Amino acid sequence: MLPKKNERLQKLARLGLACPLGLAILGLATSILGAPGFAATENFPSRPVRLIVPYSAGATTDTLARTVGAKLEAAWKQSVIVENLPGAGGIMGAGVAARAPGDGYTLVIVTASHVILPAVMTRPPFDPIKSFAPITMMVKSPGLLLASKASGIESLADMVKRGKQEQLGYGSSGVGSKHHVTMVELSRLAGINSQHISYRGSAQAMNDVLGGHLQLQMGAFSFGNEFVRKGQVNGIAIVASKRHPMLPDVPTLAELGYPLTSGEWWALLAPAGTPDAIVDKIAKDVAKVLLMPDVKARMPADELVSSTPKELTEFLKEEGEMWGGTAKRTGMQID
Repeated sequence: MLPKKNERLQKLARLGLACPLGLAILGLATSILGAPGFAATENFPSRPVRLIVPYSAGATTDTLARTVGAKLEAAWKQSVIVENLPGAGGIMGAGVAARAPGDGYTLVIVTASHVILPAVMTRPPFDPIKSFAPITMMVKSPGLLLASKASGIESLADMVKRGKQEQLGYGSSGVGSKHHVTMVELSRLAGINSQHISYRGSAQAMNDVLGGHLQLQMGAFSFGNEFVRKGQVNGIAIVASKRHPMLPDVPTLAELGYPLTSGEWWALLAPAGTPDAIVDKIAKDVAKVLLMPDVKARMPADELVSSTPKELTEFLKEEGEMWGGTAKRTGMQID
């Protein structure tokens, strides 16, 4: 009778695994399948996931997080806990995410301010790309310039005329937001005198516009268009390359002679060090959610668009160079 070792080799030989290469492959497969990272990825998520919204409740980022979060809960069979951490134009919430463990259980939705603000801060709390693991793009939306009914401003021509005579106050979702930088650039191009008033979110700024306490607001089309359609505020211009079908009578800044066409976007990030396999899984699951008809119906004014982690990384670099550079040229600086 052959020794037990030889019996094992005979079995391996019948499976084609007794040669050195076969044994090496078997050993590699065993090590991969037994690795903690592989097991963690296969079982992800095995506990609740924290989804940080670095803005206040009630605006686009919050709606997006709760809509997508509910769908991920159903797919993952784990809770997705949406946590609003507003402050510093999104920097506060993103900073909390950057300091969290890179295990996929803390995620954050960011906007363009994520790459603009660090470019003009003397001591940025994180690197907008290196401190994170980019997952996927989620939404793109034009910008929308609004005026309060009380202001008497009904068109961009009205705004420019008034802005050459007096200082106009406008609000945005925070210092260094895409909407803030866009309005600074528009004011420069139009030669008007304007004063930025920073809010913790678009909803708070809109409250002051509706109350007649604030003349103008630059914000996301997805948030502001409903107020225009209801006749509560005046739609002045859209920041996009073409008019939006939901507000066909509101012109773009480009057609009015101002070459500003880049709107806002929302993207999903995880802390740096999150395993690629988990990042890829989340990206694919979110992409499926964004294609769901009821999700699109919940956000009809937006372009729901996903991306690969690599595509998002390149996009963040390009946006940071373009809009961070624009913010610097305006003299914007945050200590």
